[in-house]
Amino acid sequence: MKTHFNLLLATGLLFFIFTNDINAQILQTQVEIIETYGEPFSSGISRQGEKYLFYKIPVNTEASGTYNQGWVLYLKTFSDGSEVCYKFKIVEPKSETNYNITSFNRDLVQTDDMKWKDHARGITYTIKEVKGVSLITAEYDNEVNLAKVYKL
Repeated sequence: MKTHFNLLLATGLLFFIFTNDINAQILQTQVEIIETYGEPFSSGISRQGEKYLFYKIPVNTEASGTYNQGWVLYLKTFSDGSEVCYKFKIVEPKSETNYNITSFNRDLVQTDDMKWKDHARGITYTIKEVKGVSLITAEYDNEVNLAKVYKL
């Protein structure tokens, strides 16, 4: 019983740290992201024409052991020239999927199969399993700003 409690406590702490990090990129400028995380592993333009930064983040979990978690941060350029992160993807082993689903169900509102919404931050999350990996996509949802403007 004590082992399960310690595992649960460690997992909760890891998720808390992980969640704060990944939410931080949404609406950050490219300069802020690089100041926080350093030079990206690579960068470029996706097939869809989106500018991105790619990071490899070393992670160690009970389900998957030690691996490099891939972070792809997509940037949108505004008329003033600033580039802001509006979407990111996390690529990790398929063995992390159940943990992520449990965490999302606990902390977010499920809106569809494998889709959750963080209404406070205006971020929509989806999880897909593709070719043996778990792919989490988080995207900023503009609707939240409209709701805040018209809130009485």
